[in-house]
Amino acid sequence: MLTGAILSLLPGVALAQQSAAAPSNYSLLDTLGDYYNRWINMVHHTHEYEQPDWMTPVVTVIPTLQQEIRTDYGFAFAAHGLQTFTYASKGTEIIPTENTEVIFGNPVYVTKNLPADKRTSGWGDWTFLFKYRILASPSDAGNYVVTFLLGNSFATGSNQYVSANHDVFTPMLGFGKGIETSFGEFDYQATIGPSVPDGEAGKLGTPITWNSVFQYGRKFSLGGFVIPVWPEFETTWVSYPNGETRGQQQLYLTPGLILGRFRLSEHAYFVLGAGLQFAATQARTFNHQWLVTMRIPFF
Repeated sequence: MLTGAILSLLPGVALAQQSAAAPSNYSLLDTLGDYYNRWINMVHHTHEYEQPDWMTPVVTVIPTLQQEIRTDYGFAFAAHGLQTFTYASKGTEIIPTENTEVIFGNPVYVTKNLPADKRTSGWGDWTFLFKYRILASPSDAGNYVVTFLLGNSFATGSNQYVSANHDVFTPMLGFGKGIETSFGEFDYQATIGPSVPDGEAGKLGTPITWNSVFQYGRKFSLGGFVIPVWPEFETTWVSYPNGETRGQQQLYLTPGLILGRFRLSEHAYFVLGAGLQFAATQARTFNHQWLVTMRIPFF
């Protein structure tokens, strides 16, 4: 050991020892870099070449696989002066494998402005969504997708914003079909499924929600800039087959406009959208609400 210590003091030997140790560090970095490159290339391929290239709607969960960071805001107005504002909903969407996606939702922050100058606020539930893409074909081929989705809402928020303190599970079927024309691309997307609480189903019921969207996508040139534009019209139909609101039907309509994707880097983009959702039936939880969405897709 004394000999080794002495040798380590010699400049040439010390430099040789450092050079010998360096490859192990670089090897680890190279391995991590190779793993990331393989993963992002897989994401790019599955996003661009194995499914339609549609835009994620303002309200409806898109049945294709997406990878993005997303934040949404809602400003809802109901009868008797009730106002409900939601901040920083949605979350992070990741494509871990070729046919799957997971969405780690943010616990949305909610404020309610009640009549008579009353106000309350708190954190909403934590949400999670899993997608498995069953069938798909890109826009220049069959232009369709069929996906199984499983959503979960966990009762982790403030009491006044939790559905009777129950977790809620939402299995859904998602599907869509697009048509490419010389004027742009038209597509229809939909998801349908029940929301099942983990208790008191006889009271809360198992409402069935059908979200649909009709979209039109086209790129316009303005002063040397290319602007992708996606006008859309969404419908949200909620039916209560059981529970205390048995037989109730609710319908909400949402015209909207989405701009993007605007390239930020080799793999990152920016998307901005907005919509006005309003009730079309007497049974309703609000009269209308403004919706804003901002996203950074990366693939």
